[in-house]
Amino acid sequence: MFSVIKWEIKKNFKPSILAVWVFGLLLAFVCINTSFTINDSYADLFSKYYGLAPIMGIIMFSMFSGNFVLEYNSNVDGLIKASKNGKKQLVLSKFIANGICASIVNLSILMLMAGKILVAFKFNGLDFQLKSLWYFGNSGSSITVLQMLLILSLTVILGSFLFAAIGLYLSSISKRATMPFIVGGLIMGIPYLIEAWAPKNLLINMPIFGMYSQQLIRLKAPMISWIVFLGITFVFTVVLYNLTKKRFLNEI
Repeated sequence: MFSVIKWEIKKNFKPSILAVWVFGLLLAFVCINTSFTINDSYADLFSKYYGLAPIMGIIMFSMFSGNFVLEYNSNVDGLIKASKNGKKQLVLSKFIANGICASIVNLSILMLMAGKILVAFKFNGLDFQLKSLWYFGNSGSSITVLQMLLILSLTVILGSFLFAAIGLYLSSISKRATMPFIVGGLIMGIPYLIEAWAPKNLLINMPIFGMYSQQLIRLKAPMISWIVFLGITFVFTVVLYNLTKKRFLNEI
């Protein structure tokens, strides 16, 4: 199975995906302005990382959207065609590969932005409390910049696997890559678009806000919102993975 995971990762990072990823990295690097004070630069990091969510969404669902197109069009072969166990391993391999790829893309953008600030300010300011940054000014949070980066990295990984499960399921129910890309983009994009007018209690319980967890801190979300995110991530990932497996087993 490990060799299949490696193959799926390689397949995900095709030239067109790499081009968009590089564009996202360049945009992330340029949008961080280290001519500000160190406090403003860290605030800028957390603000603009969430602002780049649409780019990360495009990259993720571009990878996910065609996951089963080749299998459905060719009707696969060998072990996968003959064995339920082979099909199950393929679905699991795709899920793991997609989660890893999404995590790599999303974390690389975060690390590049953070790295630019850390190099510019010689790794100072990691002990600053978030309440000293304008982006978190009303939160009163005593969490440090370093702690927020670690928490954010963890929630981004969890969110990446959640969206990997969503993308994999959408791909399993469509023989074309267009539908999963559009629907997946809407799932990730709608919460981003309605942020300006949607009620706070709705926003803090949306998975994308849990994934980009600086938003939960900024909005002073209660502990229940963190629990909701973890619950949604676990339940939806398990359910969608099993639905994908069932669909793929019945389709081929």
